[in-house]
Amino acid sequence: MALDGPYDLLPSALGSKRMTAFLWAVVILMAVALLAEILALIGVAVVGLRAARRADEIKEQVTQKVEPAIRLAKELQRSLQPRIETVSREGKEIASLVTARSQSIQAAFADTSRRAERIRLRFAEGVQTVEGQQQGPRRGIYRAVVEPIQTASQVVRGLKLALWIMRRVA
Repeated sequence: MALDGPYDLLPSALGSKRMTAFLWAVVILMAVALLAEILALIGVAVVGLRAARRADEIKEQVTQKVEPAIRLAKELQRSLQPRIETVSREGKEIASLVTARSQSIQAAFADTSRRAERIRLRFAEGVQTVEGQQQGPRRGIYRAVVEPIQTASQVVRGLKLALWIMRRVA
């Protein structure tokens, strides 16, 4: 066995030339592969730059199209702001007026209820003083006038019912 050098991997005398050619072929293939990778990276970089350029173009187009709408929205906001404040202020004023009106209506309702109760008591019991004493032996208007009318009405209804029953039976 002959060794051509300390790094000979194939132990043959004829194999060293073949081995050198094989190694050169491997080196050339690796260089081609490296070159292909470099070209691929350059291609990716070019595509990335084109995409970035296209993104900038799209961004400018969108900005140009949206910019008038943004300006219009800002102008509308500036023009409507005083009106919004006016509506808000007037709404608060109306709310305070409605609250005041509601309180006055509630007070009037309470006063009317109190007066109606006093009138009802006057009709039913007669007039009483603050101490709860009646002023004289008067009967209330309700007991003097309305109760006899209601009693008479009930008697008349009873008579009508009796006559109707008699007519059906006979």
